[in-house]
Amino acid sequence: MTRPTHEQRTPLWQFPWGYAESFIFGIGLFLTGCILQYTIGSVKAVHYPLNMYFMLTFWFGLGFVHYFAKKTSVVKWLRSVPLAVASSVLVLVLVVVMGTIPQASYDPTIELDPLGFSNMTESWPFAFVMFLMLTNLGLATWNRILPFKLKNLGFIFNHLGLWVTVVAAGLGSGDLQRLSMDLYEGKTEWKAYDKDLNDVELPLAIKLNKFSITEFPPKIAFANRETGKVMSKGENAFVMIDPDLKAYLYKDWKVEIVKYLYESAPVNGVYQQFNDDGAAPAALIKLTNQNTGKTVEGWICAGSFRFDGATLQVDDEYEIGILPPEAKKFSSNVTLYTKDGEQKTTDLEVNYPIEVGGWKVYQLSYDERFGRWSKLSVVELVRDPWLPVVYIGIFMMMIGAAYIIWTGQKQS
Repeated sequence: MTRPTHEQRTPLWQFPWGYAESFIFGIGLFLTGCILQYTIGSVKAVHYPLNMYFMLTFWFGLGFVHYFAKKTSVVKWLRSVPLAVASSVLVLVLVVVMGTIPQASYDPTIELDPLGFSNMTESWPFAFVMFLMLTNLGLATWNRILPFKLKNLGFIFNHLGLWVTVVAAGLGSGDLQRLSMDLYEGKTEWKAYDKDLNDVELPLAIKLNKFSITEFPPKIAFANRETGKVMSKGENAFVMIDPDLKAYLYKDWKVEIVKYLYESAPVNGVYQQFNDDGAAPAALIKLTNQNTGKTVEGWICAGSFRFDGATLQVDDEYEIGILPPEAKKFSSNVTLYTKDGEQKTTDLEVNYPIEVGGWKVYQLSYDERFGRWSKLSVVELVRDPWLPVVYIGIFMMMIGAAYIIWTGQKQS
């Protein structure tokens, strides 16, 4: 049955429903979710095997509805294009909101808002809108499966793959484990902790052999004496100390590097070479005002956990100092042990995880108070048993796309 023309348009809420009813229904479902979120709080995550049972029941339940009620007005609307557009737009809006507002699932320190927008994936509005979209997607897919026709194979793989991917990613979040582990040099650790600092024993152990940091050269910068705010505007506001750097200009001041020590310690007001934990970058500098000819000379130091930093007063308004060196790269040489006797020694780097025993291990952070002398390395362990199901869904979509392209070329 086709939608009536403009002259024959049926009253609102009289079947067949179109875009207006679909958007109104979707917004109403969203508002219902907001009320639930405000009154009872977030959706409770389900875990295996309940999430698997729910996924199978949901899918075959949609098949049951399609088989016995596919000709009813409600089911026709539930698999219709207007509802697909409306539900997809609502999901897109919520995803944009999720990308705009910091999420508590990534930063536990973020305070939850009453409507769940700061914890979107566990909120009732998101759950209701996603359920509506997946119902539409599932019924549209069943409509091509039964009765089966070979020409619908590309559509089936595309839409079923998308359905599997979205459902697995959503329901699988209850089984996703994201833990942190504190490693100290020379010690083996097998306990991690979750975001609530609860201890979790793991089927693997990690020994930190050595933690290493490569730093960028430190930077010289001017700061406001009264507020301590670093002056970040203007040419040469931040100048990286280089062995070949002899002098540079910042506003009215010429800054000369008389002597530079990458590792130093203060001795009676003068900085000397110091090759031990806590050694800090220091420089003897001379400043000359290009307008007045005024000169200022003295030591500046970045400081460390062992020694205080030192700045040099330039005039009544400014002072100059060395900023603590920034980490360029940090890594951990670790040995991993599993219960089945597997042993592996490797380097852990940021954004380059290693996989062992079903866990992905990431280099996360270190004790920034100690900088490159940190004896602590913090690693993150992530286990997502539903990830293979997500990959299956993506692979199905690729097969569907390839099949559609192949049949299109064949027909042409």
